[in-house]
Amino acid sequence: MSMRTRLTVLVSAAVAFAVIAASLIAWAMIRGWMVGEMDDSLLARVPDAGRIERMAGQLPEGAPAANRLFHVNGLIQRDQVAVQFVGPGGAVEHQLAPPAFSDQLSALPADGVSLPVPPAGDPRLDTVTIAGENYRVLSTRVGESATIMRLFQPLSSLEQTLTAIGWALAATAAAGVALAAGVGWVVAAAAVRPVHRLVDAAEGVTATGDLSRRVQLRRRKRARQGKDELDRLGESFNSMLSALETSRAQQRELLENASHELRTPLTVLRNDFGLLARLERADTSMEDERRQLIEDLDTQVAALADEVDQIVTLARGDAVKEPRRLTSLPEIVEQAAVRVRRLDPAVAVTVDAQPATAVIYPVALERAVTNLARNAVQACTGGGTVTLVLRTTASAHRIEVLDDGPGLDPDEIPRLFQRFFRGSHGRTKPGSGLGLAIVDQVAALHGGEARAMNRPGGGACFVLEWPSATHAARAAANVRGT
Repeated sequence: MSMRTRLTVLVSAAVAFAVIAASLIAWAMIRGWMVGEMDDSLLARVPDAGRIERMAGQLPEGAPAANRLFHVNGLIQRDQVAVQFVGPGGAVEHQLAPPAFSDQLSALPADGVSLPVPPAGDPRLDTVTIAGENYRVLSTRVGESATIMRLFQPLSSLEQTLTAIGWALAATAAAGVALAAGVGWVVAAAAVRPVHRLVDAAEGVTATGDLSRRVQLRRRKRARQGKDELDRLGESFNSMLSALETSRAQQRELLENASHELRTPLTVLRNDFGLLARLERADTSMEDERRQLIEDLDTQVAALADEVDQIVTLARGDAVKEPRRLTSLPEIVEQAAVRVRRLDPAVAVTVDAQPATAVIYPVALERAVTNLARNAVQACTGGGTVTLVLRTTASAHRIEVLDDGPGLDPDEIPRLFQRFFRGSHGRTKPGSGLGLAIVDQVAALHGGEARAMNRPGGGACFVLEWPSATHAARAAANVRGT
């Protein structure tokens, strides 16, 4: 069953329930009003009970005289009314009724029909069934005597009227349900139209792989008008497609740049291996050239391995396999310093770290700090100093890497952490432009950020900063509290 059909059925069922309930309530109210009118008419005859008894005793038996009596005293409204007077012993003293009903009244009580006896001074109204026909019966005592007067009002006319009203209400309810079903079908079509657009967009993306498709959202007449759930769903779907499109573009860019960056060391390796093979076939006395080629090959293989490692790390993104654990931050900084000291012995790498521990991804953080330190060492051509500074406050952990190199081009600072971007000072040095992108990724992984700036006295300063666990938990609690 389609959503449109389900919505139509639900709307029709709800309207049918409401219409049927309203019809039953209306029928009950009409019936109560009509019965009340009849009861009021019968109760209006109570003060005339004595006069009616005297006149009934003076008139001869027979329908014509009875009909005249009823007309004179206003005892007939729409239907014939019968009257019966019962003495203290239970015997019928006088009775005026239509001929067809007179014999049935004389035989009472019969067939399980028991006529009520009213208390002294209080009239009584009851509904009884006599010979298959319903009557409304008024029972009252005549003055202070023990004689009981009973007025019998047939309910056939009232029941016929109520039946006609019931059929009219049923027809109205059926028409209302049919109309509600039609309106519900149209309303459901308008309600599910955004869902159809979502389905069409999803199927189009699946069939064509085109992530640039978007769901057409409804235009609001007023900017202040709120968004419903379908609008929010459409916006979420469009946001998801935008994120997927961006991710695909980044992957394509990563592959294109990676293929370009890997092509250079592979070409060098191929040329060096070819030259080494030719030297092996030629004079074996060229030992120095052979040694130099082997060293170049080792350097190129190391660079290629590092390049592949960084590409894999960057492509993995947030999918870090290592667990978070409590780690000594000075140890992370010191290990990074040890790794980069061997790059250029002429550059002094020092560590200024305060004792601190934090719950981190230690391998990822060490890689990020090593990348920052490696860039700083490469910037200090011909010697210099690189300082790794660790500072911890109540709200954040901060690692700074300072160098006394040529500094950064201010126009390039906003792009330094982009993938494969290499500044003007680093294009002549080995590298692929992925190191700082990994630093930015690791910072985001820890909920922090990476920044770069020039030092006032010369050189560059790179900062990796992330919030402490206590501060992050307190901030999350404040967000939940609001």
